[in-house]
This record gives sequence, C-alpha cells and structure tokens, in this order.
Amino acid sequence: MDPNDLLKMLDLDGKPPDAPKETGVLAGGTGPLPATDARPTALEVDAWGLRRGRDLVAESDRLKGAGTDAFAAADFFAAGFDPDPRLVETCADPRRHQFVTQMLDTPEYRALHAATRLDDTAAAIAATHFAEQFARLKKEDTKDHAAGTTAGGTPGDEMATLRAVGRAVAAACTEVAQLHEAAGALGMGPGAPGSNDPRAVAALFKRVRSDPTLRRICELAGRFRRVAQSKQRMKQTHGLDDVVGVEPGGDVGRLLPVELSRLMLPELELDTLRRIVERDAMCREHHAVEPVGKGPVIVCIDESGSMEGDKAHTAKALALALAWVARHQRRWCALVAYSGDSGERLLALPPGRWDEAKLMDWLAAFIGKGSDLDVPVKEMPRMYAELKAPAGVTDLIFVTDARCRIAGGIRDTFLAWKVAARARLVTLVVDSPPGDLALVSDEVHQVRSLAPDTDGVGRVLSL
Repeated sequence: MDPNDLLKMLDLDGKPPDAPKETGVLAGGTGPLPATDARPTALEVDAWGLRRGRDLVAESDRLKGAGTDAFAAADFFAAGFDPDPRLVETCADPRRHQFVTQMLDTPEYRALHAATRLDDTAAAIAATHFAEQFARLKKEDTKDHAAGTTAGGTPGDEMATLRAVGRAVAAACTEVAQLHEAAGALGMGPGAPGSNDPRAVAALFKRVRSDPTLRRICELAGRFRRVAQSKQRMKQTHGLDDVVGVEPGGDVGRLLPVELSRLMLPELELDTLRRIVERDAMCREHHAVEPVGKGPVIVCIDESGSMEGDKAHTAKALALALAWVARHQRRWCALVAYSGDSGERLLALPPGRWDEAKLMDWLAAFIGKGSDLDVPVKEMPRMYAELKAPAGVTDLIFVTDARCRIAGGIRDTFLAWKVAARARLVTLVVDSPPGDLALVSDEVHQVRSLAPDTDGVGRVLSL
C-alpha cells in the first residue's frame, strides 16, 4: 500500500482545512462589517410558518392596509402560535427584531400567549394587532427621523417600542377574549365538536364581531356559563368508584401508578409531563351511573315587544348557557322563540356539533309582536312533536315578562301532556306576577331581572 492509498483510507487527502468564516469584525478594530447572514424573520420560523405568514397577508385586509409583508406576518403569527418562540441573532429588519424582543419579555405578552399558543384563529388575531402597532411605530420613526429628533437605537426609540408593544398586547388580549367568549357561547369552545376547525371558528367570530346583537348575547352568555359551571360542580354524581379500564388523559388525580413513578425519574420526567399536558398519559377510566335517564332540555323565550332590547339579549344568553349545560350532560336541547299567535322559531341542538349558522340566525332574529299569552302553553305538544324530541325526563324552561291568563281547557291539555312527556316546567317571570303560569308550572320564580346572581336563574342553571 502506497502512502497515497493510506491517506485516502484515513480521509487525509492532503487538502488544506476550510477557511474560517467571516466574523464581521475588521482586524484593525474599525467596527463590525454589515451582517451578511441576517435572517428575513426575527424568530425561528419553519416552512409552515412562512407559508402561514403568506396566507395571512393574502387573506387579511387589515394586514394589507398596514403594509405588512409575509416575513413580518410570519414573525407575528409565530409569536402567538408557537409554544416556545425563539429569537434569531440577526434579522434583516432590526426594528422588527427589537419590537419582537421587547414584546417577548413582557408579562402581559406571556399571559396573552397562554391563550393563543397552538390556536390558529387566536394567534392570527394577535398577529394582526402586532402588525398594526408595528406599522404605526415605523410611521412614528419616519416622522421623528425626518424632524431629526431621534436616531435608531436611542433610549427614546426604546420607549416608543415599549409603548407600541403595550398597545398591541392590550388590544390583542381584548379581542382574543371576545373570540373565546363567542366560541364558547356558540358551542365551539375548547374540547367541543368543531373547535379544531380554525376556518369555522374564524367565520363564526367574524359574524359575531360585525353584529352588535350577537356580540352582546355572547358576552352575557359567558357570565351565565360561569355560573352554570359553578352550579354543576356543586352537584354530586355517584358511581365514580367503578373503574372500568384505562384511557388516555391528563387528569393527575386519575394517573396510573406507573405514570406517577415516571415523574420521579429525571430521565422520564419531561416526557411524562408532556404526555400529561397533551392528555396522552394513562389514566383510570371511571364509569358514572345516573340514577334516572335524562331526556331533552327545551328553553322557551318570550319574544313579545315588551322583551325587546337588553331583556331579550339576556334571555337568549341564558338560553345559550342552558344549551351548554345540556351538552355537558350529553342531553338533547331545543330553543324556542315565541310571541303569542304571531309566530315561532324552533331550533334543535343535538349533543354533537351544532349548526352554528342556524344558531346565530336564531339569536339575531326577533319577532316583536305578541298577545296576553307569550309562552307556548297551547302549542307545546305540537312543537314537541315537530322537534322530534327524544323520550326521557324533560326539563322545560319558560322565560317571560307577561302576566299570563290561561283558559281552563288549555291548562288541562297542557298538564296532561306534561304527565305523558314526563316534563317538569320551571318558569322565570321577569318583573311581573306569574298569573296563571303558577297553575301549570312545577316551579315559578319571579325575578326583578335575569341577572346571573339571582336565585331563580341559579336554580335554572343547576338543572
């Protein structure tokens, strides 16, 4: 074997080592050279993030109006969406790099990020606010530089960046909160069917944001839903002692011993925590047995002229909260809007995914007529059949502000239907005596208003 063959086998072919890379500093100490490896984005963004930035610019008129390019949109979206946004060392736009750097360091951003990470729609909303405030900041820079009052990188420049960051995060927090309220109220909250469809959630929020009536109803529904959650937690459910198997989940109280033991090993701790967060850890599966089968929930809202305005909005928000309770209990639900002999609107909401468009149509409409009987006592047997309500113990809720007079024959027919359908009627009468409704209801609550903290509303939400 000659020396050349030996060098080749050892990968020592005699070539000189690679020349060192440019450091960006002149040997004579005259200052840094212009960066030649600057990234187009301020954050580490993969190919999907870059494509998402291009899509956002193409889809959003607000981003186009702000003059945001695809790289800036990718940065701002990644700041909201990525679980752990990471800065690059150098960016082709130093001002954007400074803006993003200061934003990531604020506690307000970290609170917002908890609500936007891995949420496409929320992250897009936050990105829009970041982009708008950054565009406004650059316009202010242009004016200041033209006037000769500031120079890039001065303390005044830093303070302007902090103010822009504060405005962007505050506006994003407000709109993201409205998004979550609207999605939760209309049946697309976390874990609900359809909640992982970002286009559907975005379309829903766009309609709610452009309709003051829907926006007000969703805002009120969030308050009722929180009261309902509290009331439902206070109810005791028996049967959780019955372990029927193992299922993936993230409930620490139900983790198997083998999962708990992995938390004690440093090598497995992080992986176990990840699986708990992703609800993929092994947990005990319990089986709860209800003592009686629960049937449908039917909510009837008075839409006579006297209910118009905030009273109707509050009643519909209460109806949405009751629909949430029904879904939580895996029960079929129906919403009925009624106004004397002037018409009616029926909407069935099965336990699965709701029809969000029809639900928003039902919420936005209002009959506005009526008579002396603005709840469907006479018509309820027919409506029950038309809605094709499943059999079972039925919870029927009337919400009205009318003092009703019910003829004897109608009353007897309704009471007979209640027995046949195994229905229980709870009536809320707003700022009016119940009249003859007391004769057909199992419970009557006369309330001054439909505020979430009133006893009558709390009783209804605890069904």
